[in-house]
Formats: sequence, structure tokens, C-alpha cells
Amino acid sequence: MKLVQFVLATVMFVITLAGGRPVHAKEIQTNSVHMPDAPAWVTTVRVEKIIDHIQQYLEWDIRRIQVYWHKDQAEFEKFHGLGPTVLAISKRDDNTIHLGPRIVDANFDQVFGHELVHIISFQKYKKAIPLWLEEGLANYIAKAGTVDYARLASQPVPSDVRQMTHPFGGTEEHIHYHYMASQALVEMIAKKCDLSNLLRLSVGKDMDRYLGTYCEIPDLNAAFKKWIQTHAPAGVTIK
Repeated sequence: MKLVQFVLATVMFVITLAGGRPVHAKEIQTNSVHMPDAPAWVTTVRVEKIIDHIQQYLEWDIRRIQVYWHKDQAEFEKFHGLGPTVLAISKRDDNTIHLGPRIVDANFDQVFGHELVHIISFQKYKKAIPLWLEEGLANYIAKAGTVDYARLASQPVPSDVRQMTHPFGGTEEHIHYHYMASQALVEMIAKKCDLSNLLRLSVGKDMDRYLGTYCEIPDLNAAFKKWIQTHAPAGVTIK
């Protein structure tokens, strides 16, 4: 009995020395990220492949960041305070990524890639990328899903897309619409001009100013409405 108690005490002591993390927790370190407590199915090669894709597209070597895994949904929601729909967040103030418990093998690549775009936006572009476009850009570059143009066409088009608020804090429908509309905007812009070059021009400046000059989109709202109508299923008229 005393031997069992001694073993348990020793295990707890080792866990305490490890900062409260189970000693068998997987730790991943690359030049760009430090990821303690990673699940067994996350590999260094996989993480580096995602990082390389995002860095190459945005032409930026990420200044090393911390990536944290939250294993309890209630704790994660309390941490970010943005509601139950959030899968992961990136924090501008300390350049960290926080992954929630609903990040699994099937969606890790897309979600992690999406958050890395936000990190590079913080580090390289500062505030050059407008908020109404940033979520769509992150989805587009990370290949995190496709736009449902039928669903997008069924909703009223905003009178001014530049006034679209940050997606969190609204209804679930509002959140989904923002992500789709923002990604559709990026797809439209990428069709009209070289998106990579637009991003180069935007470093340290306001991207919005180049949409009319470099991309030749004099009226963003009219162009967006036409884009949705063109990509909506036959017979569907947008509101």
C-alpha cells in the first residue's frame, strides 16, 4: 500500500515539474511554432507542411509563436468569451494561437492554416488588411472550405460590404454569412487582379486603396453583387 502511494506521489511530482502537463504529452517545436500538449495524431512534418504553405503564399517567415490546445469546451469558451461556435482563435496582443477541443484530425489542417494567416496578418500586415476581408482571406489561403453561393444569394446583399462587422458576437447565421461573403469577396478580387501582388502592395498601407486602382474595381459593392449573381445557381435572383 505504501509502495502504491509512493508511486502515485512520484507521478504527481513529475507532472508538477512539467508545469501540470502529463509527462507523455506530445510537444512539437519548429522554427515557427512551439506546440505543447499536441495530440498524438499531429506530427512535426504535418505542422511544417501547413506552415510552409502559408508562409510561401504570404511571403513571410513567422516569428515564433506559441500554440495552445484547450481540451475542455467550457474552459475554452470562458477563455475567449466569443460563444460556442468558435473552433480556434488567434490573439493579436501576444501572437498566440488557441485551438479548441473540436479541432480533430479531419479539420486540423484547414483551421490551423486559417489561424496562421491571422498571425502573419498581425506580424507583417499590421492593420493593412481590412477586417471585412481578413476572415475570407484566411479561409481562401488555407483552403478552409468553399463558398455556398446558393446560400449566399438567398441572403440580402449588404449595402456596403466594408461595413460588415467582425463575425463573432452575432447569430450563427450572421457568422456563417460573414465568412462566406468575405471569402467570396477574396475570390472575386483574385479573379480581377493578382492577389499575391495586391498583398505585396498592401504591406504597411491600406489595401482598400488598391482595389480601385490596381484591381480596377471602382464600385466594390456593385461588383460584389454582380459576382454573387453570376455564381448563383441558374434561376436564383439575389436579394
